[in-house]
Amino acid sequence: MSLDDILIDGTNAVVIGTSSQRVKATGKRFAMTFALRLTVEDGLLTRHHMYEDSLAVAEAFLAD
Repeated sequence: MSLDDILIDGTNAVVIGTSSQRVKATGKRFAMTFALRLTVEDGLLTRHHMYEDSLAVAEAFLAD
Protein backbone atom coordinates (compact mmCIF):
# COMPACT_ATOMS: atom_id res chain seq x y z
CA MET A 1 0.00 0.00 0.00
CA SER A 2 1.19 3.50 -0.72
CA LEU A 3 -0.29 6.75 0.56
CA ASP A 4 -0.33 9.66 -1.87
CA ASP A 5 -2.06 12.38 0.16
CA ILE A 6 -3.43 12.99 3.63
CA LEU A 7 -5.73 15.99 3.91
CA ILE A 8 -6.91 17.24 7.30
CA ASP A 9 -9.51 19.89 8.05
CA GLY A 10 -10.56 20.11 11.68
CA THR A 11 -12.05 16.77 12.70
CA ASN A 12 -12.16 15.46 9.12
CA ALA A 13 -9.43 13.72 7.15
CA VAL A 14 -9.13 12.16 3.71
CA VAL A 15 -6.43 9.61 2.88
CA ILE A 16 -5.73 8.89 -0.80
CA GLY A 17 -3.56 5.99 -1.86
CA THR A 18 -3.08 2.79 -3.81
CA SER A 19 -3.49 -0.75 -2.54
CA SER A 20 -2.45 -4.05 -4.12
CA GLN A 21 -3.98 -7.30 -2.90
CA ARG A 22 -4.51 -10.93 -3.88
CA VAL A 23 -7.74 -12.87 -3.62
CA LYS A 24 -6.87 -16.19 -2.02
CA ALA A 25 -9.79 -18.10 -3.62
CA THR A 26 -8.84 -17.17 -7.21
CA GLY A 27 -5.16 -16.29 -6.86
CA LYS A 28 -5.80 -13.06 -8.78
CA ARG A 29 -3.99 -9.86 -7.86
CA PHE A 30 -5.47 -6.42 -8.29
CA ALA A 31 -4.40 -2.86 -7.64
CA MET A 32 -6.75 -0.01 -6.92
CA THR A 33 -6.72 3.62 -5.96
CA PHE A 34 -8.77 4.43 -2.87
CA ALA A 35 -9.97 7.37 -0.82
CA LEU A 36 -10.70 6.98 2.86
CA ARG A 37 -12.77 9.64 4.64
CA LEU A 38 -12.44 9.76 8.42
CA THR A 39 -13.90 11.89 11.19
CA VAL A 40 -12.44 11.92 14.70
CA GLU A 41 -14.40 13.54 17.52
CA ASP A 42 -13.40 13.51 21.19
CA GLY A 43 -10.65 11.02 20.36
CA LEU A 44 -13.10 8.56 18.78
CA LEU A 45 -13.44 7.56 15.14
CA THR A 46 -17.02 8.57 14.28
CA ARG A 47 -16.98 8.25 10.49
CA HIS A 48 -15.19 5.79 8.21
CA HIS A 49 -16.08 5.79 4.51
CA MET A 50 -14.02 3.81 2.01
CA TYR A 51 -14.20 4.63 -1.70
CA GLU A 52 -12.53 2.07 -3.95
CA ASP A 53 -12.45 0.63 -7.45
CA SER A 54 -15.19 -1.92 -6.85
CA LEU A 55 -14.97 -3.21 -10.44
CA ALA A 56 -11.33 -4.24 -9.92
CA VAL A 57 -12.29 -6.00 -6.68
CA ALA A 58 -15.26 -7.79 -8.26
CA GLU A 59 -13.20 -8.97 -11.25
CA ALA A 60 -10.53 -10.38 -8.93
CA PHE A 61 -13.16 -12.60 -7.28
CA LEU A 62 -14.36 -14.05 -10.61
CA ALA A 63 -12.99 -17.44 -11.59
CA ASP A 64 -11.58 -17.79 -15.11
